[in-house]
Formats: sequence, C-alpha cells, structure tokens
Amino acid sequence: MGLKVAVAQHAGFCFGVKRAVKIAFDAAANGSEEPIHTLGPLIHNPQVVKKLEEMGIKPVDSLDILEKGRLIIRSHGVPPQVLEEAKKRGMEITDATCPFVKKAQQKVAELVDEGFWVFIVGDRRHPEVQALLAYGKGRAFLMDDFDSRMDFPRVGIVCQTTQSRENLTRGIMKVLGGMGGRLEELRIHNTICESTLIRQKECMTLAQASDVVIVVGGRNSANTTRLAEISRAILEDTYHIEGAEELDPQWFRGKRRVGVTAGASTPDWIIGEVVERIKLMGGNGEHGRENGR
Repeated sequence: MGLKVAVAQHAGFCFGVKRAVKIAFDAAANGSEEPIHTLGPLIHNPQVVKKLEEMGIKPVDSLDILEKGRLIIRSHGVPPQVLEEAKKRGMEITDATCPFVKKAQQKVAELVDEGFWVFIVGDRRHPEVQALLAYGKGRAFLMDDFDSRMDFPRVGIVCQTTQSRENLTRGIMKVLGGMGGRLEELRIHNTICESTLIRQKECMTLAQASDVVIVVGGRNSANTTRLAEISRAILEDTYHIEGAEELDPQWFRGKRRVGVTAGASTPDWIIGEVVERIKLMGGNGEHGRENGR
C-alpha cells in the first residue's frame, strides 16, 4: 500500500504575506526608473526573495547604502526611526507591513503613551520584535529579560504575532508571580495572529494522525520553525525543509501516512512540488486545502 499524503488546509501564505508579495510583484511589474529595495527580506522565504531579486527588487541590510529610489517596508515592519530616516532621504515608501503586525506596533505605542511599561513575548532576533521594541521608546522589554526585582506599577504585555498562546500564558504568569502585590495594573493585548493559531491547531491534529510530518518553509521563518516544534513534540518523525529537493526517501520507509504543512510565508508552488515529490516516492495526495489549492 502506498503512502497517503494529507496537506493541512491552511498551509502556506497568510493574508499579510500574500498582501506583501502582491505589493512587491505589482511594483516590479509596473516598472520603475528608480531602483526598488526592501530593508531586509520582504518575507522569510528564500525562493520568493530570490524571485523578487530576479525581477529587480533587491533586499538591503541598511539604509546607509541607499540614496534614492523606492523602499518597500517588509511584512515584519521596521522601527519608526527607520521610516523617518527613509523619508529624510527623499525615498518613495511603500508600506507592506502586515496589518496584524501594525496592530501590535500600535498597541505597544498606546501602552507607553498611557504610562505603562511593556513586556513583549517574542524572539529577540526577529525583525518584528526589534520593531516592536523600538515603538516602546525605551519603556519596552523582552519577556525573556524580565527580572522580579523590576518595580513597574503598571505593566502591559504584547505578543509577537507568530507566538503561541502557551508562551503568552507563561509570560503573564511570570509577571504576576514575579511582581506580586507591587503590580497595580496589568493590561494584556493578545496580538497573536488568528491565522497563526489556526495553523498551529491544524499542525497538532496533523501530527496526531500521521506517521511522518513534513513542514515546508524558510529556516529563518519564526512561524514555520514553531510549526516544526509543535509537530515534533507530538511526533518525532517531523522534518523541516525549505524545498522538495531536501526530501529523503528514507524518511518514508515503513510509513503509511504523511502529513504536510507549511509556514505562512511558503508559496503554494513550493508546497505543490513537495507533495508531487512525495507522490513519486509512493504517496497518494489527499488535500485538505481550501479552494482545492
């Protein structure tokens, strides 16, 4: 009996990523006499970033090397100081920040303006989190840096949009347990994207029903990495790959059910290539995707 392949219904592009990619491809298609850049990769998917480069949209690490042209703000957002600097340089700015990320930025800024100190649940290396900290104007910290000796009477908590509810809950308990009676007011904004939560729930279900799970997406993608962690906690035979060429036939020997999911920055065509390669290894596709994708 061949392998049976089930694809998570919501695998692949989320709304924010789809929007950012459309903005970038539209910009490339319309043509421009001025150069077009993104500050950092538009999304955390190397294949998409490479395709955009081939179309003339190049990522740069710093504004320092730019003097003119069009700047597309990536889906993860940037610190407000970066936007101001780009404006001073006279650059044309197109903001492709995910609306849910922008909402988290606004919540941090609002809390600080109302006199709160803010703790952010998130990965300090992620560009979204670095931007959120910047919106805190020196009054925002990472939850990882929480110290029970801190003496803040009013505290706000905001989440990186791709975090898990478990991490948010741990952060809340850390503040409550560490500050105790010194805490006068705690305001919590659950800014985890609903799309993230849906994908994580589907990943759990997929792992429970499979013998092997393949998670497809960039290794620098926080939400893809988290899907792999969630699946691996349930099923040891979980593999995080960026493309079909990484599939190993050995993973499927003696297995019957293969689950495939993908991060929010993984395009459909890469998921399709992975499924087709698994089929060649003996699988029969059973798609749970909406719209028959």
